[in-house]
Amino acid sequence: MKFETKIIFLVGPPLSGKDTQGKLLAKKLKGNFAVTSELIREFFRKTKRNYVKIGNKFLDLRKEKQKLETGALLDSYLIIYLVLERIKKAIKRKEILIISGSPRRIIEAKKEFYFLKDNDIKFIFIFLNISQKEIFKRALKRKRKDDSLEILKTRIELYKKDSLPAIYFLKRQGVLAQVNGEEPVLKVHQEIMKKLKFFSMI
Repeated sequence: MKFETKIIFLVGPPLSGKDTQGKLLAKKLKGNFAVTSELIREFFRKTKRNYVKIGNKFLDLRKEKQKLETGALLDSYLIIYLVLERIKKAIKRKEILIISGSPRRIIEAKKEFYFLKDNDIKFIFIFLNISQKEIFKRALKRKRKDDSLEILKTRIELYKKDSLPAIYFLKRQGVLAQVNGEEPVLKVHQEIMKKLKFFSMI
């Protein structure tokens, strides 16, 4: 049996169910699931420095940590570095990797898209689409600290400003599949599986 690296990105608004669907997919496809926020936190746990150089850019990690706490988007160069490093591990291991929470900016979408395309890796971006009304409805149910009204409004505005252009870019490239994220969890999962089959990912 030939093992082949496959990368599945789950993108969408805050509280669209990306992590829930990521876990289901990982179990169903016998793959691994990586949450961008967890990659970031792991990086901060292991890095004791206040500054880090990524490419030709120096980043102030103290400022990046503050962004994480307020719901603001972190520097794209840090996100790109962490996501691509995780993808490189998947390529070496020839694994199915599901990634949640990236890309959130168009520069991240472009870097990820062209890296995978240039390395001839099979990949797809699954867009879980839900309304703003549904976002607030889910936030009231969860009652988590990072779902406070103020932080949630910031996240939604950043999503509209930064993430939607990234999603439109991926759609133009023909690598974006959209599903209705407002359906029950198992129905959303079934729709994602149909999209993966349509794009010859499974």
